[in-house]
Amino acid sequence: MRRVTAVLATLALMVSACASMATNQRRDIFQDVPPTIDVTARYLFHMHGSIVEDQGPNAQGRYGQYRYHWTIAALADRGFVVISEVRSRTQVRTYATTVAGQVAKLRAAGVPADHITVTGMSKGGAITMLTTAVIGDPDVRFVVMAGCGRLDVFNVAGGLEALGGRPQGRVLSIYDRHDTEAGSCARYFTQAPGLTFKEIVLDVGRGHALFYTPEPVWLDRVVEWALGR
Repeated sequence: MRRVTAVLATLALMVSACASMATNQRRDIFQDVPPTIDVTARYLFHMHGSIVEDQGPNAQGRYGQYRYHWTIAALADRGFVVISEVRSRTQVRTYATTVAGQVAKLRAAGVPADHITVTGMSKGGAITMLTTAVIGDPDVRFVVMAGCGRLDVFNVAGGLEALGGRPQGRVLSIYDRHDTEAGSCARYFTQAPGLTFKEIVLDVGRGHALFYTPEPVWLDRVVEWALGR
């Protein structure tokens, strides 16, 4: 009887420990700048593609299932405070200004510029492109994922011209070589003071669909860039 009691007590402790671990492994995901800003944390903004504007976070299109919630959860699991929302239809320049305002709140609270990363995929990537000019901080980090359309359907060039500022910051561009919609961002980022630009061309073969789900092949690179590695 004592042995059974001891085994049950051990199991109870294990369950308690697991519950405690689950509680501690919370995900910090917000739709806007959190009410309490931890100046020691690393913040990551993420903006989804246009298909989510049309169909919602579980969108299904010609490239398959879009895993928006999976993506932001994967980023939060890497230790970032993630700020992201399911947008309704919006103009890229308007939303870039919104994100720049959110970044300004973090900076005003004392968050170091190099602890802030703005990321986006497809249309979200086009918005990210414009935030480089609106924010105008050489130390903020940016990642554009398949966001430079081959036909510039979101008029990034016109948006940058209308904003009147030039891109600033530490900018990483990632796209799949087989993507028929998006390609190189180099045409938008002429090397200049206050700008660091790097581009990674993946050869996965999934094209635009690669960024519909949080695949390690691109997720790891986003994390490394955000951490300055």
